Amino acid sequence: MNGMPDLPSFTDADLTALDEAALIECLREHGDRVPRNLIDACASRGDAMVQALGNLLDDPAFWDDTISDGEWWLRLHAAMILGLIPGERAGLRLVKLMRRLDEANDQDMQDWLAGNWPALFAYKPTTLSDDLRALAEDRALDGYIRINAAETCIAFAMRDSAAALDTALDWAADRIAQEQDDRYMQLSLGNLLLDFPRTCHRSLLDELAASQTGFGIHFDAADVTRAFARGQDKPDWVRFEDPWRFYRPEAIEARQRRWEEEDRSRAERSVIDDRDDAPVWHGPYVRREPKIGRNDPCPCGSGKKYKKCCLGKEQR
Repeated sequence: MNGMPDLPSFTDADLTALDEAALIECLREHGDRVPRNLIDACASRGDAMVQALGNLLDDPAFWDDTISDGEWWLRLHAAMILGLIPGERAGLRLVKLMRRLDEANDQDMQDWLAGNWPALFAYKPTTLSDDLRALAEDRALDGYIRINAAETCIAFAMRDSAAALDTALDWAADRIAQEQDDRYMQLSLGNLLLDFPRTCHRSLLDELAASQTGFGIHFDAADVTRAFARGQDKPDWVRFEDPWRFYRPEAIEARQRRWEEEDRSRAERSVIDDRDDAPVWHGPYVRREPKIGRNDPCPCGSGKKYKKCCLGKEQR
């Protein structure tokens, strides 16, 4: 890989010999190059690892803006490990992590995890629905994390029964009426209902579609028509049912190539900017951000949300 160092590897015997603190230190050291068997080894510790990660996530210093890259990637690893550990205790810690990501305004990490939350809660009891619903209804939080919590509530209901799903969808429809001063949340909930077309919600979705104009609309009348013509549930999060693909060797290598290309581009731009006759450019360089957020307007100019447009094309 263009002279890049070998990716880290651990034998099962190596990992078995480490305690929880040492495993976390390995995660911190290797950042986004962590292999899958290290994640599995952490998850195999069960409640002991939940406690160790909880102590880390409760430390205010862990949420400081000046932490290292390795420390920052620990936020993602914590979500992935907690997602693999079954039971309510790990689930409650995941809910707390969602809230903490919002309070820390870590939008980059929210982007990396967006769409993955239903899968991360797949091994958790549906009794956590109340905690997730409280998160989704907390208007002190940003709409980005709230809609991810709402999606996970719907996913829980989908696992439960058809009646539970319809009740959860009615809850989402009722929330739209209560989010009059939060347009983002209103339209995101509308987008969620489009994945589960119900006749009783058709007029609400038609009204929301008609109220949107200009660039960056979430959905239009044609989207509503297509959803109801489809006539079947098609949750967007199904495409993200394996968050742990992040740890596949090919995914790790692709990221390293990407960082190398970005570093090279940045260096070339720096050389150009140092020339006396070079145009002045002060655009941001953000290494951590995974391209564009899935809830942002699609850069192709379609007017749709990225997750409803080109994001799906990239994953095929």
